[in-house]
Amino acid sequence: MAKILIHTLGSSGDLNPFLALATELRLRGHHIHFALSPLFAEKAEALGFSATIAGEDPQWDSEMMRRMLEAHRTDPVRVIFEEALIPAIAPAVKSLEPLVREADLFISHTIQLAAPIVADRTGVPWVSASAATMIHETAAYPPPGVAWKNSPAFLNRLGWKLGYRIFAGIDELAAIEYEKLGARPRTNIMAGGGYSRLLTLGLWSPAFFPRPTDWPDWFQVGGYARSDGDTPRSALSSGAETGAAPTILFTLGSSVVNDPRGFYHAALKAIASSPWNAVLLGAPEEIPVPRSLHGRVRVLRYAPYADLFPQMAAIVHQGGVGTTQAACYYGIPSIIVPRGFDQFENAAHIQREGWGLRLLPADFSAYSLRYRLERLLRSEEIQTKVKALSREMQAEPGVVRSAEMIEAVL
Repeated sequence: MAKILIHTLGSSGDLNPFLALATELRLRGHHIHFALSPLFAEKAEALGFSATIAGEDPQWDSEMMRRMLEAHRTDPVRVIFEEALIPAIAPAVKSLEPLVREADLFISHTIQLAAPIVADRTGVPWVSASAATMIHETAAYPPPGVAWKNSPAFLNRLGWKLGYRIFAGIDELAAIEYEKLGARPRTNIMAGGGYSRLLTLGLWSPAFFPRPTDWPDWFQVGGYARSDGDTPRSALSSGAETGAAPTILFTLGSSVVNDPRGFYHAALKAIASSPWNAVLLGAPEEIPVPRSLHGRVRVLRYAPYADLFPQMAAIVHQGGVGTTQAACYYGIPSIIVPRGFDQFENAAHIQREGWGLRLLPADFSAYSLRYRLERLLRSEEIQTKVKALSREMQAEPGVVRSAEMIEAVL
């Protein structure tokens, strides 16, 4: 069996699909070793994997993160590449190269810009992977974050070309780092230039986001790499008495939970003027829940999605791909309030496909939240569509198909 080195970075939403993939590969007899930041390494070791420290833990409460979440929707992308990913190329090459030389296969996240250099230097077969969907140009969909449905192919292509022009400076900065390391510059590193041509693997459900037919053959879609718990348990059994009223879950996932702004306060105001109950997942424990809402609102610092999602009537969240796919997997409609990264695309996608609604930050308030929740809960069309998607996703082989694709290139 093969020795496989897996490396990822980002948030827990980026790590979890790789943990699910690694678990399936281990079941097939392969030896899995991780190269991760300290916090992520602890999570992998808790599941019985070996791990080497490579990179630093993300600082979600840093000044850079605050700037990213306050910026226009394109600016966070520029900041993370210019101030985090590109400066990390040389250190990542140094830490990963000796580890990759000992492996039979190297699997990395698509945003690890050092991976192409390491693969070229070592000659070890390399697979890049991501759970984020819209990461390669296609005429089948508009550019990321645009909610047009059935837009013409020429207009979609034009949008992508404009995006390349906006972010051209990122390629130039990366080229400087590549040249310092004796590596050839790559074009369009944000959306394909730094991906593996042996296999780039989408770790998402084909029902959730079908593979565009105009993508290159080396970019395939495996399946939803679910890592949110197994058998649902009642996380509410000792908390709020929900009765017959709908319960709404409010969560900010893992990437923006440390900068909630007014998210949970608006949730409380929206619930106060409604008949609904609520769970505030990830909210600060000291958040002031009004006495009038005692018994209707529960604050949970953490709980697996499998424990909570099946019990909810709706989920209001930031739109990370892990949270978005989990809501769809359990057939629960969403309202997405995107803050950065791929969240604007996921918000556009669920609205475009009729599985939920988006609420852009500029429009976010307790009133607009209450209005959209009323619209969401009344919509039989949204309920029907998201439940149909859930049945498709649950019938798919999921991470098994991804593992089979990886074994095919060994």
